[in-house]
Amino acid sequence: MSNMLLRIGLLLIATMFFSSSAGASNVLDRARERGHLVAAAMPDALPQSGRDEAGNLTGFDIAVAEALGKQLGLDVSFVVPSWQAILDGGWHGAWDFAVVSMTPTPEREKALSFPAVYRYSPAVLVVREGNSAIKTIADASGKTIGVKQDTTYQQYLNHDLVLYRGVRPFEYQIDRPTVRLFPDKQDAMMALAEDSAGLDAIVTSLAHAQAAVDAGLPVRIVPGFLYFEPLAVAIDNSEPTFGEEVSAAVEALRNDGTLRDLSIKWFGVDLTE
Repeated sequence: MSNMLLRIGLLLIATMFFSSSAGASNVLDRARERGHLVAAAMPDALPQSGRDEAGNLTGFDIAVAEALGKQLGLDVSFVVPSWQAILDGGWHGAWDFAVVSMTPTPEREKALSFPAVYRYSPAVLVVREGNSAIKTIADASGKTIGVKQDTTYQQYLNHDLVLYRGVRPFEYQIDRPTVRLFPDKQDAMMALAEDSAGLDAIVTSLAHAQAAVDAGLPVRIVPGFLYFEPLAVAIDNSEPTFGEEVSAAVEALRNDGTLRDLSIKWFGVDLTE
């Protein structure tokens, strides 16, 4: 009888150990073997993400990625792939997740999963100082407008934007623009500020626009918002269990005030609710 009880006890212990080991996702298992998580970064514009004077990554997205890693029990290192490489999915373990101010869309979800929204971002229209022809957003109809390529800003101007995950209703206020594409948001902003590309305006995030104004660039924000986009952590869509872990971690960061505090630090306002 005692031998039977011993065998049952050993079986229970083995089962508990296996369940514990199997409970983590493949992504976390690999990261623990590696010693850290790897996050993709897109340092194209502060306060979302950029580089400090020493060349180190900094900004809200970087801080959120580090907080997410801490919540998952691991440090985070960063890689800087191209925007298109992130969008394409099929990362094959080159990085584990991306906190790059990306909006979930049905098209993007063909390659990626978006387990957790961590911020909402107002999209705005920006013109040069002294532009008296564009006083309202609708005044930009028929004008030449610059945007970062393969973004929701481009989709908005093309009137084919589809947002979900808690987005507020919006209307297309700009008709028949000539859309000029740029590799990143800062290129578009500088082209507008320097009046070097024949732009009448650009569409970008409120945070990026306000940072340009604060930096003294000769631009102004046209009153009003085009739409509010939810920004989510992106993962490879082959890792659903890791998605559940990311979702729980982001929810914990929201509940304990970490996301709110980081938003106030970098944007001066809580954009996480």
